[in-house]
Amino acid sequence: MSRVKDSLQRVHLTDKDHFIASLMATNYAFAIWRMPIANQNNFIISLKEPAAIDEGLFDATPGFVINRYDDDHPAKPIHISADLVIEEDDMKIDPCVSDVQLDQLNEDLDRISKNYNSSAATSPNISEDHESEFEQLVRRAIDEINEGRFEKVVLSRFHDDQLPRNFSPWEFYQRIESKYKGAFCSMTFIPGKGLWIGASPELLASGNEQGFKTVSLAGTKKLESGQDLTEIAWTQKEIEEQALVSRYIINCFKKLRLREFHENGPKTVKAGNLAHLKTTFEVKFDEVLFEGLTDQMIELLHPTSAVCGMPIEMAKPWIVEYENYDREFYGGFLGPVNYQNSTELFVNLRCARINNSIIRFFAGAGITQDSIPKKEFEETEMKIDVLRNILKQS
Repeated sequence: MSRVKDSLQRVHLTDKDHFIASLMATNYAFAIWRMPIANQNNFIISLKEPAAIDEGLFDATPGFVINRYDDDHPAKPIHISADLVIEEDDMKIDPCVSDVQLDQLNEDLDRISKNYNSSAATSPNISEDHESEFEQLVRRAIDEINEGRFEKVVLSRFHDDQLPRNFSPWEFYQRIESKYKGAFCSMTFIPGKGLWIGASPELLASGNEQGFKTVSLAGTKKLESGQDLTEIAWTQKEIEEQALVSRYIINCFKKLRLREFHENGPKTVKAGNLAHLKTTFEVKFDEVLFEGLTDQMIELLHPTSAVCGMPIEMAKPWIVEYENYDREFYGGFLGPVNYQNSTELFVNLRCARINNSIIRFFAGAGITQDSIPKKEFEETEMKIDVLRNILKQS
């Protein structure tokens, strides 16, 4: 095993772009992520085909999960097992990994390396989005709200671009990571699902031996250069939108008959060049013992009202009927599970999917009775442009 490990480290780990491209070409699932305010990246590779988790997350082996927006009740996130853990230029191997698996990986990577080409192929299949179509959908949603169908609905859209030649996933990820210091940043590849890169300021669920944590995040303002967070003035629409998300979380606690929790916020927080309203909710297990709380809260919280609406039972089917495209993993959740004795799951926001030579950017906006269609479209443009502008720097 040490012979193969030495070969992998010597040949592949010195060039992250080459290594990542080779893993994708040979259909090995992997995940790279960095926790908020952290400096270290985590990098794991699975030597087996990723599979959906049918039972609780806390029964899963250490690894990384990613869940579709529309997979819920029960959620069945796809699990990438931490068979290999890359740390700088070193590699840790799970004891269950065999020499045969490592030999196969080495053989596959060597074969691909001989034909490695970092240039992106050209493709004419660019999907265009239309401002008028989104604004019409917003107007329809406002009409439904006024008629009492739901209080809020979150509408999303996408924008496709051609990847630039010599596109570097690793460089793109590093630029995102540099801009979003306070966010969860990740790059995830699952064969057949594309490469997903992004940053999320929104924690869905955090669980360890000490307790459980979640947040409500809503409202969006563009931060001007040098602008202080204390200068942000929130409108009634944005305050109410954030309050709806917070009330939804509290109702989830009530469904579990849990009343011992700490609420902190709302506060204005920064995410790249955008500002949001954020409230943190925390349950401390030294104050209340609640076995299985994280798994139960994930089932109640996903999809959150921040990416779906309220009540979810009415908003979600309406989105499926009228939004007219597949969100895939956008609006789902992702993050490490049982990794270094903790599970940290985030809502998949500010993300892009790379498939062949096309990059698709996703963004959404919360629609309420006070929404203005043009401003909602502009909000999605703001969110999409964050990653698009980073891509242009690559």
